[in-house]
Amino acid sequence: MGQEQSTEANTSANAESLGVVHDLKRAVEYQQAWFNMGFCYKNVEGVAKDLKRAADSYQRAAEGKVSGAWFNQRIHEDGKLEKTAEELNDEEAKLLAGTGESGLSSEEVARRFEQYGPNELPEKTDNILLKFLSYFWGPMPIMIWLAAAVTLAQCLYGKSEHWPDFGVLMGLQFINGTVAFFEEHNAGNAIAALKASLAPKANVKRNGEFRIVNARELVPGDLVVLQIGGVVPADCKLLGPRELQVDQAALTGESLPVTMRKGDVAKMGSTVKRGEMEAIVVKTGENTFFGRAAGMIGNVVQQGRFQKVLFNVMTFLMALASVLVVIILIVLLVDNGTDTDEVLDSIGTAVVLLIASIPIAMQVVATVTMAVGASLLASKKAIVARLSAIEELAGMHTLCSDKTGTLTLNQLQLDDPVMFDEGITAKRLIFLSALAAKRLDEGQDAIDTCIMNMALKETTKEAMHAYEQVEFIPFDPAIKRTEATLRHPKEGKFRVTKGAAPQILELCVDGKRKEHKVMQTVNNLADRGYRALGVAVTNKDDEFVFSGVLSLFDPPRHDTKRTIEKAQEMGAQVKMITGDHTAIAVETARRLGMGTTIHSVGAMKGEMPLPESKEEAKRRSRAESMQGTSPSNKPVLPYQAMAPADLEDIIISADGFAEVLPEDKYKIVEVLQASGQIVGMTGDGVNDAPALKKAEIGIAVEGATDAARAAADIVLTEPGLSVIIDAMIMSRKIFQRVRNYCIYRVAGTIQLIFFFFIAIFFDPSDYFSDTDEKNFRLPVLAVVFITLVNDACVLTISRDNVEASRDPQAWHLREVFLVSAVLGFSAVAASVFLLVSAFRAGDKADDADNLGCIFFKDCKATYGEAQSAVFLNLCISDIITVFSARTRGWFFGRRPATALMIAFLFAVAATSIVTTQADFGGMKTIGAHTMGITWVFAFGWFLVRDAFKIVAYALITHFKVVDREAYLRVVDTKPKETMGIKNIRKFSNDVRAAVRKTSAADEFFLGRDEHHQNHPVGDVEAAYEREGSVGGGY
Repeated sequence: MGQEQSTEANTSANAESLGVVHDLKRAVEYQQAWFNMGFCYKNVEGVAKDLKRAADSYQRAAEGKVSGAWFNQRIHEDGKLEKTAEELNDEEAKLLAGTGESGLSSEEVARRFEQYGPNELPEKTDNILLKFLSYFWGPMPIMIWLAAAVTLAQCLYGKSEHWPDFGVLMGLQFINGTVAFFEEHNAGNAIAALKASLAPKANVKRNGEFRIVNARELVPGDLVVLQIGGVVPADCKLLGPRELQVDQAALTGESLPVTMRKGDVAKMGSTVKRGEMEAIVVKTGENTFFGRAAGMIGNVVQQGRFQKVLFNVMTFLMALASVLVVIILIVLLVDNGTDTDEVLDSIGTAVVLLIASIPIAMQVVATVTMAVGASLLASKKAIVARLSAIEELAGMHTLCSDKTGTLTLNQLQLDDPVMFDEGITAKRLIFLSALAAKRLDEGQDAIDTCIMNMALKETTKEAMHAYEQVEFIPFDPAIKRTEATLRHPKEGKFRVTKGAAPQILELCVDGKRKEHKVMQTVNNLADRGYRALGVAVTNKDDEFVFSGVLSLFDPPRHDTKRTIEKAQEMGAQVKMITGDHTAIAVETARRLGMGTTIHSVGAMKGEMPLPESKEEAKRRSRAESMQGTSPSNKPVLPYQAMAPADLEDIIISADGFAEVLPEDKYKIVEVLQASGQIVGMTGDGVNDAPALKKAEIGIAVEGATDAARAAADIVLTEPGLSVIIDAMIMSRKIFQRVRNYCIYRVAGTIQLIFFFFIAIFFDPSDYFSDTDEKNFRLPVLAVVFITLVNDACVLTISRDNVEASRDPQAWHLREVFLVSAVLGFSAVAASVFLLVSAFRAGDKADDADNLGCIFFKDCKATYGEAQSAVFLNLCISDIITVFSARTRGWFFGRRPATALMIAFLFAVAATSIVTTQADFGGMKTIGAHTMGITWVFAFGWFLVRDAFKIVAYALITHFKVVDREAYLRVVDTKPKETMGIKNIRKFSNDVRAAVRKTSAADEFFLGRDEHHQNHPVGDVEAAYEREGSVGGGY
């Protein structure tokens, strides 16, 4: 027994020691990564926690306070969810044993698919009935329920004339809820269908051939290839001899990639950060670690800027309407008494007025407009994964675009190689370079595909297969090369490597001797826009000998130059992001008509100097000549000598960045956002995911990895920059439609609530003998009709004809409310005038000035006729406001959509029929004379209101209440040539000031953005004074 206890104690202590060693090893890895991350300052908390845990473990071990239970608990903390490869049961082991080197056969795949089902997780779906019922509960539905309850109480108290009101309110509730449900349901289905086209893929070997299939088709026992940038499609047991670095942050919270080797199980949903390895599928779908853990994963719903704007606008209108309605209710109660019937009448009127004043359909209209826009964007090959991204894309200031495949064709062309080994011919060099690639039937990268195609012009695949690939090291951004170990019956075993020339030279035995000539060749090629790859082959002593340089060129797309010009005309900067040499980036930028202020990220991290402008170089040369020293070609100001603020200025003012690693993109986005800009970032690799998530608009380009697609807001299914710019232009149109609707709806709220607020003080009994009402009001049915018909008709605005703005779109809510106030209060004035005229036509009125003769034949009207005339005017003036709200100039300056015109004519016709053919809600019918005069009055006054709107926009522009073109002016004046430090500072400060001016108008409603607080306008002006460059050009 004692021996057993001793053995157990030793085992526990050993386990604890292993845990300490593991923690210390992880801490060192974190510390090394921390200092190597360069630009990407992330995971501070994760590093601190791991270092602290390691220190605590070491301390406890030193004090003899180790506990085997602690280690066992920690290493088995996922025991309920995970089963390692070694713990596979007999049935699973037997299943895996059926997989040979050629993979599974098609028949076996079909059998297993039938047995195990698709490799996908069961999605949680909401109960459709409960989802439908949820649309009948909320602030607005509760208001309608309240109004219906009051009306029902009136009916039960004996006022049977209110049964139609009750029926209409219940119908309104049902229609609102049903329309909202189906519109959002259809929008969700449309987006789901689009996203389904982004299903993850897997590279699987079946029947002896590799092929790309949908990941859902995988079955246990499938032989797959896990490659850098790919998402692990299922739980897979690794088979290869090398190591694989896998990022499991989404599953386990590990803040650094985990190194895995043969026999380890890579979990479904994790991403491959480094390496390449074959693996065998052991679990699929809900049986995977991810599948069993899925129930514990909660979705965090973040409120986007779009939802925040709509919510704040609705809150503002609700607060305004509530205050005025409370005053109206008090006046009604004071004038009409506090009898039960009168109280119910007063409350019913107040509640219905509140319903009419609050934009019930705003969320529905906005969502429908966005969903329709998302479908249109899909037709342009841009799939929207998040609806609010449309609004953010419309306001994008800067697009950081990948060069390869987006600005260029990504169709590399191989020129004649430059040889450095007399023992190898050019054809032989290309042949060997093609062998230094992963043997895949599909899925080779662009460089390997280009070299392979060139090699196959002189040889055959059969000749290549004679060279057995013993081992292969895939491309890794850290080592910047690939390497293949080959064996041939006659030539024996040797190695071939290709990649960045400096890295290849370091491996070669003759690297030092050839370095100068090789780098001179590389630089000459780079100056001409070529990408250079060094190639080395081992000699008989297994030493690498530098053999030659391959020159590849990726030509720009034919439409890229015009697309960039179009983007700049619309106030959107395009910054080139590339991992290529700086000279290649500058040459590409020059060909595309972009600015040539290109910075090397590698130089910014080191001691390299900042590029000079031509003017600065001339001034320095003159100064050195006057001092009697020979002019030097090297600038004197290194990046590292600059203050952090200057480095931020460099990023903001740059036209592009070269030698960029994926993690550098995150810092670039962070700095641009700190200046107040809305940033778009393109990406395709797994390492791009953090930057895509950080940017307001993450754009996964065509051919992106599954990880990049999952992190992106918009996924492109067609290559090229023109797709992004087309999507930006279309999103600006979509945004314009939503903004136009907001102007219309705010104006309508102002018109209704302020008119009734004024009208409530008019006493009909003093003017009409056919009523004893103490306050003017419309029947509940009439007010509900105005809201229902007009909001239903304006749904057609989602397809209205609009023009994309030249400047990045902002809400400019100060402008929205000012223009809405002009349209709304001018409508109130007209409605009050008609009300006064109608009251002057009463049989008890003294109409000395004949105002009553304007609208009524024989200059006389009953109270019911007066109500009908006011009702008709309110309906027409409300719906016609949309035509003024949709333009900045005259309403006829842009043709409205046919659907909108039809909806308008329907609303006018329906209202006219109601007022002339039926005693609607207690109102009396009016004749054709009164209807015609009311039409002419409403349309005539609309022209006056439209003129007021034009004047309002002119005054807003003149007094710069909203400076719409501040950012556009800065972009237009940006120089094309390389900027020096003085102009860099000025431009970056101009950008901050312009963005600050643009967004200042929204702060009252949205709050001040945190990223503006670091760069107030005063600081910008102070920076100008420091540079002595306030005003003036570049």
